[in-house]
Amino acid sequence: MLNIAPSALYIHIPFCTNKCFYCDFNSYVLKGQPVDDYLTALEHEMELTAAALPPQEIRTVFVGGGTPTVLNPVQMERFLSSVKRHFPLYGDLEFTMEANPGTTDPDKLAAMRAGGVNRISFGVQSFDNGLLEWIGRIHNVDDVYRSIENARAAGFDNLSIDLMFGLPGQTVQLLSESVDRALALELPHYSLYGLKVEENTLFHAMYERNELPLPPEDDELAMYMLLIEKLKGAGFHHYEISNFAKPGFESRHNTTYWRNEPYYGLGAGAHGYARGERHMNIKGVQPYIDAAGVRLPRLETN
Repeated sequence: MLNIAPSALYIHIPFCTNKCFYCDFNSYVLKGQPVDDYLTALEHEMELTAAALPPQEIRTVFVGGGTPTVLNPVQMERFLSSVKRHFPLYGDLEFTMEANPGTTDPDKLAAMRAGGVNRISFGVQSFDNGLLEWIGRIHNVDDVYRSIENARAAGFDNLSIDLMFGLPGQTVQLLSESVDRALALELPHYSLYGLKVEENTLFHAMYERNELPLPPEDDELAMYMLLIEKLKGAGFHHYEISNFAKPGFESRHNTTYWRNEPYYGLGAGAHGYARGERHMNIKGVQPYIDAAGVRLPRLETN
């Protein structure tokens, strides 16, 4: 059992247009970053990984970040070609890529589609422009609609959006309006996350200074119950604490994690699990590049 190769693959693209105020993910503002060098290092990690534990058949791929869609169309094509070259992709593959509204123009979507991506998860967070500004997002509501429209025009029908609740200044009514606008898009999947104030974020610093106007706990509970009521009422299956799907559109990749099944994890700060061992990669962009050029870029394995 321990020698069975994973059928799931996670790849981390750590670049973002900006750092959101609540974000503690391993991500770095894109400007000035050695993106092409990173893609070279990532391809070398793919090569070393495939040699160390030869893949048999990949059934799910998830590209997260960061914001993977900050790659330009040429970089996107290069990256997706390298995935195909090193990992045999199953015919009925679920291939998800995270995206931010406003970062998916038609050329980039065409490169994604040609490269095998067939599911996009958009980090929308809210349909209220004031709240989006409050939490440090750089897109607006118009960008959301344009991005969904562009994705559908490019042939994507397996689309998901993330929404957040418990945000500073958010009320139950504001959340209700966001959920109604989200449901009006008639997407097959929605992820709904409560805000966690994590260390090493701007929000944590504000919280420590008592400058973060979070909703009362009773309101946050009411928000979560409202989400469940609205999504279930719209015919969605509440298949995981934060995730709702139409039948057949549950995230197959995330199910790998919940079932504690093995998966490849590549890229800066990525986690992987195979042969009974878990690993975490080196986090920093340049340290990762330097390490992946000569070896598997592990920070720790246990």
